[in-house]
Formats: sequence, structure tokens, C-alpha cells
Amino acid sequence: MKKIVLLLFVLAVLAITLSCYKSEASDPQINAERMNEEQINEKQLSTEEENMEEAALEDSPSAFLELCYATSINMPENQFGPENVFDNDTDTYWATMPGAAPGEGLFFSFEKPIDIDAIIIKTLPGSSDIQEIAYFQIYINGMESPIHRAVGEPIPVNTMVKSIFVRIGGTRFLSSDEYPPRDGISYTGSLPVGISKITILVDSEDGDEVPLRVQPIRKVSGSIQASSSLDPIEAYNPDFLFDSRSDFGWADGNTEITGAGENLSFTFDQTQRIEKIKIWNGYHRSQTHFDQNERAAAISFGVEGGDAPVYQLADTMEPQVITLNTPLEGRSFTMDILEIYEGVTYKDLVISELRFFNGEEWFVLDSFDRETRKLDLLEWAQNTYAEAFIDKQVFASFYDNGFYTRSFILRSNGSFILWKHGNAIDGKVTILYADGNWQIIDDNTVRIFGRLHRVGRFSQDSYDPYAGVNPNQEPDLDRITIFTDVLQFDSSRISSDRGMFEDFVF
Repeated sequence: MKKIVLLLFVLAVLAITLSCYKSEASDPQINAERMNEEQINEKQLSTEEENMEEAALEDSPSAFLELCYATSINMPENQFGPENVFDNDTDTYWATMPGAAPGEGLFFSFEKPIDIDAIIIKTLPGSSDIQEIAYFQIYINGMESPIHRAVGEPIPVNTMVKSIFVRIGGTRFLSSDEYPPRDGISYTGSLPVGISKITILVDSEDGDEVPLRVQPIRKVSGSIQASSSLDPIEAYNPDFLFDSRSDFGWADGNTEITGAGENLSFTFDQTQRIEKIKIWNGYHRSQTHFDQNERAAAISFGVEGGDAPVYQLADTMEPQVITLNTPLEGRSFTMDILEIYEGVTYKDLVISELRFFNGEEWFVLDSFDRETRKLDLLEWAQNTYAEAFIDKQVFASFYDNGFYTRSFILRSNGSFILWKHGNAIDGKVTILYADGNWQIIDDNTVRIFGRLHRVGRFSQDSYDPYAGVNPNQEPDLDRITIFTDVLQFDSSRISSDRGMFEDFVF
């Protein structure tokens, strides 16, 4: 009898314990409190990790960025710009335009080559606002690496690096194993993709692997005025002087006379100190563009209304640093073009990029005009068939004694990229790409113009137009020409008037 009573007692205690456990596990208030506590702990852990990283960065080697841009940026651009990947804040990030993903990327280069051990790229996880990146490729000094899954692991580099381009390959919208993209519009979603953080690992003086402290280019709000600008203004606006794309730039608008006598005015919202200027003289889209257009030979630079000393410039595509005779302080500055180097073909004076140095960091003027022009192009697209493909990669692939691919992106920022790549069964590689600007002709027609690059060899590493440097090529197989073409489009097709490509169907 005592054994039965004892057994019943044990069962009763067990039942009460299980009942309490069940009640606790199903109690929403308790669950919420437990989740909040876990989230707080995770946030505290994340904050501690970020603080440790910031402390480590303070003692790490540092390097200035020379150029930094993204081929697509969501709006507002000052919130989603590429500089966010270097601010050590995981709450900020670079994001593309909605629906833009495959073929887009982020480029940056250093003032001097850096010996890099590895690079870590932290992409944004999928959410109701962001589509997750499945894979990407990295181009080191213009040479592409294998495809990398977006898992955040260190990618070995182990070489001296001048430039890096991270190119998005695909998204989780489709199967992450699908490569190459499907024909038609590669990604038909409406969400942007993005990268929250890029970490560069280098060796310290003690031989330890540490993160490189990357110093981005600071943006300062203001306005730019040019004495004239070449038509179409979409391609030669003076704010291209500060967009970090050295293949875009400002050109003066007087096509029949020399550019000597032209001027640029820079007005900042707040007082700035300028000790140095860095200038990318001439048109850097290609050596052909550089030679055919005028370059500045002598300029003056000073505070508006004050003395403006004269500075000489070399006739080279290398960026040049000018140390001012005396540091300047003010809100408004003027640059006058006094002498020019003649162009072989055109009388258009071109300057591709400008930077200012205040004694501590390089900075650029941000006029926000690019976003205004982007909104105008998007408004046009919304009322035409272009709405179906603007900012999206249109892709096509086929087999014919080898595997061939081609893609095209018409961007709302006024740029485009056409890319064709072929691997024949005999091992021959052929590459053709064209990039540059575009302008509206009518609701079914646009004009594209820029550089056309043809490469053909039997054995070579792949090359991307946004790599920053050209790999060594045999001159007879590496041709760059200036081109223009007219594209027609409807609800499902894009055609080239000059036959640059077979029709893209989507």
C-alpha cells in the first residue's frame, strides 16, 4: 500500500512539474521577456564585438581611398552610398536600386598599392526590404577571381592591390546554384541587394593579421557651376568631377574654340580649408579619349574674389597632386583654365575627377544633382516600355561550338554596360564590352555612346570593364574605339540599329 501511495505521489509531483513547464513555455509574456533578454544579450554582444573591432582598428595600418563608387545606388544616395561599407557600422550599408542585382558592383582603389592578405565581404541577409545576394566575384587589379558564395568567410588575396571590384552574380530570389543567370531579365524581384561591411586584412608591423583602417573620401554638400558644358549635359555635367568614376567627367561646351578661358566655381554650404588639389586631367575613359580631347596645361585656383596663383599640369593620365602656395579657407573657390594641351580630334576640354585635401583627409563636393537627374529618368521610364528593364540586367546565353553569354544594363543614373563573352571549344576567348552614357531620343528610342573594347586571344584571364586597370594585352588583339549607337525597344525586346548585338528578348 505504501508503495502505491509513494508511486502516486511521485506521479503527482511529475505532473505538476510538467504542467508548470508547459505553462511557462506557452506563456506569451514570459516568452516575450525571454526573447527580449536574448535580443538584448545579442545586441550587447554585437556592440562589444564592434567596440573591440574599433579598438583594434585604432592601432591598425591605414590607407586612403582614391576612388570609391557603386554602379547602382538606392535613393536617397547619401543614405545608401558605397562608403558605408567602410564605416565599421553594420546598421549602415550600400544598397542597389530596387530590382538591380546581377552585374552591379562596388569599386574602390587605394592611393598606393596595399599588400592584402584577405578580404571579408558581409552581405545583407534577406528581409522584407532586402533581397539576399547568393554569390559574387571579386576583381583584384582587373583580374577576376572564381565565384564566391556570400557566406562572409575570408577570401585569400595575398598580393599587392591597387583596385578591387566586387561584382554581384546572383540572388537568393532564384536557386543559389543557378549559374549563369537565366535568359531574359536575370532578377525580376523588386527589392535592392546590398553589402554592409568590407574588411581588408593585412599584416601589422609585428606580423599579426589585422584589419586595415580604410579612410573613405568625405562628402561635403555644396554646388558646382561651369562656364559651359558639352551637350548632352547628361554625359558631361560638372558634378561628374566628384563621382569617383574616372571614365566620366566634365567637358566644356564650346566645340569650335579652345577650352582656354573656361572656369569652374565650387561653393560649399560651410567654410572649408583646402591645402591640396588632386586632378585627373583629360578624358580618362580610354587612352583614345584622352588623346582626342583637350587637357588643361595651366590653371589658377583661389578663393572667389581673391588672388588665384597659377599652377602647371603635366599631360598625363596619372592623377596629379597640386600643393597650393598657401592654404585657403572659404566657402567659394574658382578654377580658371588658362592654357590647354591640344586634342588630336576635338576642341573639347575634359577633366575627369577632382579632390580637395584639408590637411587631414580628402573630400569631394556633393551637389545632389545626380539624384535629381535619376528621378527625371525614372519618371520617363515609368511612362514607357523601359520601365520593364531599366536598372535590371538583361541576359542571354547560347552554345555554338562553345559557350557564349551577353548582358545589358541601362541604368537610371545615366550609364550603361553591354558585355559579351565567348569561350570557344578550341580554347579561344573573345570579349567585347561597351560602356558609357545614354540619352533619351523618344519613348521607344535611346542613344548610347562611350567606349567599345574588343579583346581576343587564345589564352587570357577574364577582364571586367569596372576593374580599374587594364591587364596586359597584345595590341593587335586589344582595340578600344569611340562609338555611338541607337537602341530601339518595346515591351519584350531591345534592338541595336548598328548591329552591335543580337536582340535581347525578355
